[in-house]
Amino acid sequence: MDEIACAIAAKYECVADEVREDVEAVVGELVGQRFVEVEGNVVTGKMPPLLGHTLCGEPSAGGYVDPVTAQPESAHYRSDATGRVTPDKNKDWTPLGDFYARHGLPSELHIDLTDGCNEKCVHCYLPHGGAHYIDKDITFKVLKEFREAQGLTVYVSGGECMLHKNFEEILRYARSLDLNIIVMSNLTLCDEKMIALLKEIDPQFVNVSLYAVTEAIHDSITQVPGSCRKTKAAIDALQAAGVHIRVATPFMRENKGCVEELKEYTAKRCVHLIADGEIFGQIDHSCVNQDHALSVAELEELISAHKDVFSMMPMDSARCECEAKVCDIGDARLNLDAKGMYYPCDGFHGAIIGDTQKDSLWDVWTGEPLNKLRALKNKDFGVCASCIDRAWCKACPMRNFNETGSMFTHARWRCEAAQIYRKTFEEI
Repeated sequence: MDEIACAIAAKYECVADEVREDVEAVVGELVGQRFVEVEGNVVTGKMPPLLGHTLCGEPSAGGYVDPVTAQPESAHYRSDATGRVTPDKNKDWTPLGDFYARHGLPSELHIDLTDGCNEKCVHCYLPHGGAHYIDKDITFKVLKEFREAQGLTVYVSGGECMLHKNFEEILRYARSLDLNIIVMSNLTLCDEKMIALLKEIDPQFVNVSLYAVTEAIHDSITQVPGSCRKTKAAIDALQAAGVHIRVATPFMRENKGCVEELKEYTAKRCVHLIADGEIFGQIDHSCVNQDHALSVAELEELISAHKDVFSMMPMDSARCECEAKVCDIGDARLNLDAKGMYYPCDGFHGAIIGDTQKDSLWDVWTGEPLNKLRALKNKDFGVCASCIDRAWCKACPMRNFNETGSMFTHARWRCEAAQIYRKTFEEI
């Protein structure tokens, strides 16, 4: 701040000490609002009280909060020139998520506005036939509580979120709270009015489900004729309106041969292609959707042929130790389903950790159910802690639970998939 004050004073021919007071006031306000973090010397100016609380539930002290100096090693990512996400070796870059985790604050809220959808995708982890729509007032209450807890990003999802009759009001309310918004949609309902709304709301990005550029293949997955054409038209219209797009594609037997056409399609539009070669089981444990998943041999063939799309870095060795946390459950995100019930992470609908009719968001975030999940360690998952493939494994309580009925019991094919990732990427 001394350097900033001196630079300003020199440019505008004023006294540096007087400028410093203004600099401290501005930085103090940004710290108080959680936009910046000051390391080293504590800001000495008048600092506003912080808005939130510590993870233990006690209000944090007014003014500057000294960050934890021993930060865990973590992999950082940013986009390369092609739009794909690649590992970033710049250790000076710290993601906001790391800040929120160290201060015990929820940075993300995922809301399922509905569990209904106008597509019937063969691989979907939500059983078809759902018709619940979250109450608008409950959504407003939760968004307000999330903002008061210093939350940053809200994911507006479903089912198909645009089916909700209050979709526009909910987006406008989230924007009025100055939340960062991400919309997750198939875009088949994205008409001119919706395009104008998204242009106005200016989400960080719209995450679009696109399974193939070839319409017959895409539509065979959604089971809705014409859905590919509508989705692609909406992508182009939103891009023309200046809305940032990400394309998310899970690969399965139906579209395993579509990687190159999707790479070309997304590269031409300079958008991210987020690819996944694994389909996790349905939340009702039926797992009929996994009939469409790639076999282990097909998965190995796919990622070996397209290492640039399925690139993976191993976890830091410390994350593989017996006492290490098994995954990032409870570190950043809360999820809310269409019935108004809180669950801990994407797809883990079977683990209800709170009820909006009874619990505040902060009570859920600091409550015993989520704290128990946060406490899960590698040693709780049998062979995981000693497995040579652990650094390449997506050890996931949710996936285990959906596919086996127990979050501690693995589906065997996941262990085989981890072996494939290690063999494919460990020498890169």
